[in-house]
Amino acid sequence: MNASPTPPPAPVTVHRLDAPDDEVRRLWRDQERDLGRRYGDPTLTLEDDFPTGVGVWVARNRDHMAVGAIAARWPTRHELLPGDMELKRLWVSESARGVGAAKALMRAGEAAARRAGATRLVLETGHQQPEAIGLYQQLGYHRMDNYGDWADDPQTVCMALDLATRVLVVNGTMGAGKTTTAAAVHDLWRERGARSAFIDADSLCQASPAPADDPFRQRLLFDALSGAAPAYRHHGIGLIVVARVVEDPADRERYASAFGTADAGPASVVIVRVTASEAERMGRLAAREPEGYWRDFAHARTVELEASLDALALDDAVVRTDDADRLAVAAEVLDAAAW
Repeated sequence: MNASPTPPPAPVTVHRLDAPDDEVRRLWRDQERDLGRRYGDPTLTLEDDFPTGVGVWVARNRDHMAVGAIAARWPTRHELLPGDMELKRLWVSESARGVGAAKALMRAGEAAARRAGATRLVLETGHQQPEAIGLYQQLGYHRMDNYGDWADDPQTVCMALDLATRVLVVNGTMGAGKTTTAAAVHDLWRERGARSAFIDADSLCQASPAPADDPFRQRLLFDALSGAAPAYRHHGIGLIVVARVVEDPADRERYASAFGTADAGPASVVIVRVTASEAERMGRLAAREPEGYWRDFAHARTVELEASLDALALDDAVVRTDDADRLAVAAEVLDAAAW
């Protein structure tokens, strides 16, 4: 049997930097000369230091030479929206055009924006850069009102891409650690500077009496989430972690719809279940629940629900919480979710 042929190496590879290095600055000087010729300004100098930067990405060819770069930052301009992230200084050397380098750099910036909880990407280009405008349109960007220093510049074109909200649902039986883990996920996001929120979904549907056909108040929960979602979006929060049991296959679509928008489409939803041994869960419940009805209910429910969740297998990944630090579990959950 013949071995499969080895695929050729990619034309470019993209690497992240914390700040522009000498190679990136060399590329950007080439960009300034090119734009100077296009716009009739031989002394043109562009911004190349980004204090609120999320990162700089450099594209390298097969000879490991830097052939392109882009930067992403949280803007400080008041006329932009909370949750906006700005892409800056996209440039690819003439010798490297036509092999997907610009698109790869844009995708790297977009992926970083999603990881950081941005709700929209914005950028500025110009009428003398038809190649750039064509690329942005191909990638789904649309015209927006010019902003900042370019608000009244007839040569400038500002564009935007709406990003779908990302929802991470931490599933699990009673005592498995879903609320603790979801809160820890939010703590990790906050440490990383992401725009995020934590929702303990059980608190949204603690209401009595519960309908006979909806004992866990699912309809109330998704009504509440649908009502709250626009407020999170308005405040520029693109990452949501929710602690809640998932027993219905339709719940994934319900979360996607609740946090979706007309411009960005349905939310992107990942479900990760946390689990622990029965002895571990029983110990946690004994420490948490008062004596009497609630302890008896919790002990019975955790066994029943664990078996049900195992059988349903609605999760994208499963992570154990036995004898583990909550932040370590949260990091594993994010890795399992490929976030």
